[in-house]
Amino acid sequence: MRKRKQASEDGDPWQAPDPALALALRQVRWYARHRDRARRTYQANEILILLTTASTTVTAALKVSATATAILAASTIVLAGLYKVLDSHENWLAFGSAWAELQIAVHDYRLLPADKRDEEAQKRLVGTVNDVNSAETGRWVSRRQSLAAGGQ
Repeated sequence: MRKRKQASEDGDPWQAPDPALALALRQVRWYARHRDRARRTYQANEILILLTTASTTVTAALKVSATATAILAASTIVLAGLYKVLDSHENWLAFGSAWAELQIAVHDYRLLPADKRDEEAQKRLVGTVNDVNSAETGRWVSRRQSLAAGGQ
């Protein structure tokens, strides 16, 4: 059983017993991984911005060297820039939305009795995967173009 599962997870989903389901599950896992990574990046960056901003204020109030205060202030600026460049909050939301949409499609497909998982049902599932991927790619391209236009 492990070999069959591994073939659909790690290899070509079209070689799996149910290729449409294997493809959809691969995409669900991809979006889940990227959603979680974007969430962690966003949260870490937010915490670091709060810490460096607060530390800058404290070092200035304590009259610590101007160099140390400037380094903390510069660190906050760098982190704020990373926030914009990495776009982790937007990615977290977009990947989460795509993941949820694919989860719904997989659940609907799995609720079909085995004899109803015909070619038409498989085409609908693959169509949903393609639509979600296309929408996400379009969102990503639009976001990059708007960031590039805003930076000029």
